[in-house]
Order: sequence, then C-alpha cells, then structure tokens
Amino acid sequence: MVNFDGPIVFCVVSRYHGGAFVVFSGTLNDTMEVAAVEGSYASVIGGAPAAAVVFSAEVRKRTAADPRVADLQAAIAEATASGADDKVSALRARLGSVWPAVHAEKLGQLADEFDSVHSIERAREVGSVHAIVSASRLRSYLIDAVRRGMQRTLAARGEAPG
Repeated sequence: MVNFDGPIVFCVVSRYHGGAFVVFSGTLNDTMEVAAVEGSYASVIGGAPAAAVVFSAEVRKRTAADPRVADLQAAIAEATASGADDKVSALRARLGSVWPAVHAEKLGQLADEFDSVHSIERAREVGSVHAIVSASRLRSYLIDAVRRGMQRTLAARGEAPG
C-alpha cells in the first residue's frame, strides 16, 4: 500500500473495523476512494469486543442492576441476615445460573448500542468512507471509482488520459 503508485478503490461489503478501519481510511490517503455497501458496519473496534473489553465494567454494572439479579442478591442478603443457610445456598445457586444469562443479554445490548453509534454512516460523516452504495449500484460505482482514480493519478503525473 505504501509504495503503490496508482488509484486505490476499497469497498466495505460487511464489517470494517479495527486495523482495517484505520489503514483503509479515506482520510489517510488522497489517492484512495472508500465505498461501503448499504447495511455494512464500521468502527475502530466492533460492538461485541468493545462491550466485552472496553466496557466490561458497564456490562457488569447493568447486569447487577437488572431486577432478575438485584432481587436475588437482595434475597441472599436477607436470608444471610436471618441465618437461613439452606435458603442462602439455593439462592446463590439460582444466582449462579441467572447471572451469566443476564450478563450475555446486557453485553449484547451494549454491543448493539456501540454499533449504532459507530456506524458506516458516521464513518462517512468523518470522511473515512466516501460513499455508501446500494448493492444494485455497486458494480457501476466501482467501475466509475477506478476511472476517477485513474484520471486523478494521470493528472497528478501531468499525463493526459488516454
């Protein structure tokens, strides 16, 4: 990519994140045109990894605040205070099965929130993507994009298009 002399047309057809989002950003290379098919996604890190790693404390907080978990934790505290050890054990076992399900649900919700904010539309707004194209127009768009790139490259070299 660094030593390539000519137009570059990059098209996102599904998901565009992480290193690809950075390396193939339209803001970093004047000779590159970046398009995306409608419905594709773009972010520096995908929603699921962001929720699991970057926002793990928020996922835990939301899980603990969920009534299914909070009610069980309150019941455990109450049973512990009253000395009902057999009830405490049963409630902890129930919490052990409820927590992972609620956690997974909250992780998915936060991932969706992240993906809705870091969308392909936002990537276009900040200049990382030049155009969002419908699948039915993709072929003609890419052909035109290569032609535009060739014209820019030839003009930059002082050559006439042939």
